[in-house]
Amino acid sequence: MPPYSLRWGIIATGSISSEFARDLLVDPATRGVSDISHNISAVGSRSVASAQKFINSLSSASPSEGWKWGVENGKLEGIRACGSYKEVYDDPNVDVIYVSTPPSAHHQNVRDALLAGKHVLCEKPFTFDLEELDELIAIAKDKNLFLMEAVWTRFHPLAAEVAKVINSGKLGKPQRFSADFSMDWKPDNEPASHRMLDPALGGGSLLDMGPYPSVWAMLLVQQNPHNRDQDPQVLFSHQTLYERTQIDLNSRWLVQWKDLCQGLLLSDLSAFGQREATAVLQCEEGDLLSHYPPYKAETFSIIPRPDRFAGSITQKTTHHHPIAQGNNGLSYEADEVARCLRDGKIESEKMPWAESRIVQGWFDVVRKQGPTPLANVKGTAGQ
Repeated sequence: MPPYSLRWGIIATGSISSEFARDLLVDPATRGVSDISHNISAVGSRSVASAQKFINSLSSASPSEGWKWGVENGKLEGIRACGSYKEVYDDPNVDVIYVSTPPSAHHQNVRDALLAGKHVLCEKPFTFDLEELDELIAIAKDKNLFLMEAVWTRFHPLAAEVAKVINSGKLGKPQRFSADFSMDWKPDNEPASHRMLDPALGGGSLLDMGPYPSVWAMLLVQQNPHNRDQDPQVLFSHQTLYERTQIDLNSRWLVQWKDLCQGLLLSDLSAFGQREATAVLQCEEGDLLSHYPPYKAETFSIIPRPDRFAGSITQKTTHHHPIAQGNNGLSYEADEVARCLRDGKIESEKMPWAESRIVQGWFDVVRKQGPTPLANVKGTAGQ
């Protein structure tokens, strides 16, 4: 049986779109995949010239680059350069749209794609607020279209191995959780117009970096077999204001899983993250530590508790599960989209809408309690 082939349309031509497109062109066999394949049918930008430049950069892959395989095997055949996003939405040769515009534009871009009858994979954060997300989910349900947030970490080899440990029960009941995505980014060295620093683009650490500590909260606590709380709440939060552009330099929020544990989540543009403890789940029998970086972790450790409070785990073990060679790591989420569409699903079981809603709700609480101009901004739902 030939592999299921999915035809992608890409809107926006920034660095994330470039990495995603390249991963679509990598030979699926390099990551042990034989049941699906990917083609790129159209690229949309603000001008045809910009879209064509993006396509040219893909076509000019050198023999040593992983996506050269797709170029040589017709995965760009017939690709169109479009001077508007609407042209991509309306292209009959496009099955699914990849949205990687700034967060402030996600709602409108995804809505337009869905209303045009296209399935959608949208970069995180899914939307600006929960009302926007709920509107998109309602449209996807009404039109029977697939919709998923592109939290690539969920689909990496390490995530599957961590899930096995969590579900084995060997760690026991969770007692405490923490997760952190921090970068010593030096914002003073960047122009105020940079997407990370511009409030109008949803800039700041919370919306751009917050999805990563949140994904570990989902993987280690929300999906933990001991958890019964499907609506974990933010107990308190704090944001530090970056005075020059009024975005949040860092954000911290404490979440309560009722009758289970609490978790402290952190995003920060002003300091580096810890190498071996970017996400930590402390349990009755021992601890699980995921190593840096939180967005593309390839190593985790299981460690004993301190001697005074010893559990059943007595030796430290370290587990390495790398991204397949030649893949940047975005290929795995694209494979999930293809399998869901092949099987007639409109929602991924690995990246469900309910968990996107939980995380979006946390962001709303932190943002509205904070000192930035975004605290009083409403999204574009209903407009």
